[in-house]
Amino acid sequence: MTKSFAALTFALALSACASAASQPAGVTRVVSTTSFGMCVGYCTTRLEISEGQAVLIREARGGRGAPNPAQTPQRYSTPLTPSEWQEIQRLATNVDFDALPDTVGCPDCADGGAEGLTVEGSAGAESVSLEFRASIPEAQPLLDRVRALRERLTPRE
Repeated sequence: MTKSFAALTFALALSACASAASQPAGVTRVVSTTSFGMCVGYCTTRLEISEGQAVLIREARGGRGAPNPAQTPQRYSTPLTPSEWQEIQRLATNVDFDALPDTVGCPDCADGGAEGLTVEGSAGAESVSLEFRASIPEAQPLLDRVRALRERLTPRE
């Protein structure tokens, strides 16, 4: 009887660990931004990814960074399957923000563009700013996934 109880307890503990590993805890939203300082037209984007959907918002600027009233903000969205969201959560959970400085490189220097990546969760938010399309080993799988999603939502002009 004692051996059966110990075996059952061990099996339950293992199943609890397995289910915790398959469902990343805490990540509720991933936000990715892009911007270009010396730009006219749709120069900034904000991609908000959460359970069930991804929303891309593009905003326009006129000359010298002023808003362009002729170009209203654009909003595009797509549903995410549960497996897509779980994959993004898993990738976001694996980003080691402690190994990253707040800013990587020189975002938008010489009009090269800037990106931002924020992972929000039950414990708060962690962010990093980087040069547009920079490679960052600590976050690359998530950056690649987010960039592909942005590409999918951005209209062809």
